[in-house]
Amino acid sequence: MTGELLFGDCRERLPRLAAASVDLIVTDPPYNTGMSAGGTRLRHFFDDSMSRDDYRQLAREVSVQLFRVLKPNRGAYVFIGWKSLAVWLDAMSESGFRVKNVIVWDKIVHGLNYQNYAYTHELLIFAVKGTFRPRNHTPPDDSYRDVWHVRRTMNNARSDRAHHETVKPWEVIRRPIEHASEVGDLVLDPFVGSGTTCVVAKTLGRRYIGMERDADYFRVALRRVHQIAAPPGVPA
Repeated sequence: MTGELLFGDCRERLPRLAAASVDLIVTDPPYNTGMSAGGTRLRHFFDDSMSRDDYRQLAREVSVQLFRVLKPNRGAYVFIGWKSLAVWLDAMSESGFRVKNVIVWDKIVHGLNYQNYAYTHELLIFAVKGTFRPRNHTPPDDSYRDVWHVRRTMNNARSDRAHHETVKPWEVIRRPIEHASEVGDLVLDPFVGSGTTCVVAKTLGRRYIGMERDADYFRVALRRVHQIAAPPGVPA
């Protein structure tokens, strides 16, 4: 199995994976911004409002499963916003992970919310199961530091439902995959969205499993990964 995309809620899909079967986790769960979609077309970004208890339960359930499926001495990377950082730090620590650092992604181009200082960063939790050793010791950029300067992807909202407003740029996904895995390793993203993690993993010669419960994004992810050719010498 080179790559697999699974349709459905990761809380139902993750328990079906074998224990200690995944080499690396890179994922981007809901940030629980507290905003509701209403009539806007930015449905992913704004339709993200759960109760405190429900959101904490989501983080706990997913973290327990992520720890279970990850192989010993391997790493997990979880993107998150500052408002929900503590929720995921607590959930991952309680599930058995050792949180090693929180990377700051400087997006260069700021977002909205000018009156409270415009958002220009997101956070990336780096946690490990057991003892972790990096696979890439000589990165050619600033990825060995805990502040990454990577320009965010600029997308305009479109009328089609397949548009995903919070897609991560290629470069910010490439870094953890190259740092914490090798060619042929299996990368898991249980909140795969439009498929960027799987696209980058496949391009870099890694195997992948992605999970997505939104039918429109799932179709986009399928199309994107099928358009990518595996590197020479790596099975397609």
